[in-house]
Amino acid sequence: MKNKILAIAVAAGSAILSSSLLSTPAQAQLSITSDDIAVEVDVPEVLFLRTFDTISLTLDETDLAGGTVSNVGKDFDTANGTTTGTTTIDDSSPFTTIDAIEKDVEELYAVWSNNPNGGVNVSFNITDATLAGANGGTATIGLVKANNPDPASVATAPGLVTPFVGGATIEFDLSGATQAGLYTGGAITVTASAP
Repeated sequence: MKNKILAIAVAAGSAILSSSLLSTPAQAQLSITSDDIAVEVDVPEVLFLRTFDTISLTLDETDLAGGTVSNVGKDFDTANGTTTGTTTIDDSSPFTTIDAIEKDVEELYAVWSNNPNGGVNVSFNITDATLAGANGGTATIGLVKANNPDPASVATAPGLVTPFVGGATIEFDLSGATQAGLYTGGAITVTASAP
């Protein structure tokens, strides 16, 4: 009986061993890598400008008189000092800078460019200088100039990730602004160019 069991075990072991030998190939894995393959991509030139839809600035009393007059103020006629009853009062305005009030717009534009020939230039144009207010009063845009940086240009293109960002100073003439309130209707443009 022992011999019979032993013979069955040996036969079963031989069958398992030969089955496992037949199912596993005796080949080694083959692999090969090419030489370097050159890769190229042709990137088109782009120029992208971002600005704001509206510039809404608020003036305060110090803007109106270069910081010397508050919105409720008083002084004496220093030219004459005393009236004799017929002395003419000094009627020169204490608001001496009213025709050239400058307000800064710290950031007005962002430009992305991958110009291969150099940098980017930004310029400003007044397309409608008149702002209308209450009861026929007007304000006028005198000029728009670069302020940060000045000039509004960079020698090297900024690329497509981090833009060239800058601001401007806008000058207003309020000689015709006869009433307080909101004055609207003026317009400017920003132009970005890449040589």
